[in-house]
Amino acid sequence: MSKKILFVVHRYAPFPGGSENYVRDMAEETLSRGHTVAVFAGEHKGDWNGVRVTNDTQILLEQWDLIVVHGGNVGLQDFVLVNCMKIPSPILFLLVLPSDTPIYRYAIESVKYIGCDTQEDWDSIKGDMSTFRKGVKIRHGINPAISTGEHGFRAKYGIDTPYMFISCGGYWPNKAMPELVTAFNKVGREDITLVLTGYDNRYGIMPPQSPYVKTLMIDDRDEVMSGILESDLYIMNSFTEGYGLVLLESMLNKTPWAARRIAGANQLKEFGFTYDHEDQLIEYMKSFNGVPEKQVNDAYEIVTSNHTIKNVVDDLLKVVA
Repeated sequence: MSKKILFVVHRYAPFPGGSENYVRDMAEETLSRGHTVAVFAGEHKGDWNGVRVTNDTQILLEQWDLIVVHGGNVGLQDFVLVNCMKIPSPILFLLVLPSDTPIYRYAIESVKYIGCDTQEDWDSIKGDMSTFRKGVKIRHGINPAISTGEHGFRAKYGIDTPYMFISCGGYWPNKAMPELVTAFNKVGREDITLVLTGYDNRYGIMPPQSPYVKTLMIDDRDEVMSGILESDLYIMNSFTEGYGLVLLESMLNKTPWAARRIAGANQLKEFGFTYDHEDQLIEYMKSFNGVPEKQVNDAYEIVTSNHTIKNVVDDLLKVVA
């Protein structure tokens, strides 16, 4: 039976960014199954790929089978969460990055469903049994059709060292890219080029270039995927992440990864290298010479069987089945 699903996000594709692309993937996959789909977004460029997109608050008063709010502690999402008791449709709050703000606490007490995946998600709602019972398992996933890289990145940017490590996502404080450069410079290997990519440098923390560190501004997703495909190691040095979908993208492209022990890295730890401190990462980079083929193949299999956008939408639609 066809359902009506409304997604809520602060900014929507074709703007670049993790939230922008993730909500687009969920919306378009839901639409492809014959459901009625719309997006309430603060910033957008109008209807996109058949999905109705608006910033008109009146859309919240229409009757929906489910309203999916992607994360909190962001202006538009917080507006919906604060007013959730005035909205006539059931709301599913995808936690994304648990916190302890007043709006967050109010939201998990007031919405009908709470979408959880990581252990951090579940831990954040376990204090009160009535709240915990609202929790529903919503897996994280990616769209293989747009997350599979093609070759050409190394040639385009003249990278000819035997190894290339990469970190993507933007020059935001939580990504810890300056700290990653500092760690990499302690490794002392001249057979590795470290590549950093981002689409925003509003904080002015984009590290400078050096002979073995290449920092780039790239907002083309295909180019980023090409870089991940051709890398020998993906590094997620972030202090905080909602999940870290880029780890799934790396696994899909059979690229090994290293990440701080947070969010999705904890859930996927058997498929990569996790660390608590940068000195552990430094030692790993010093000794890196690839990983067993079985590890990357197993990582690929778990993504394609359990972490695609189809899996995500399967879980969402079970809520309103």
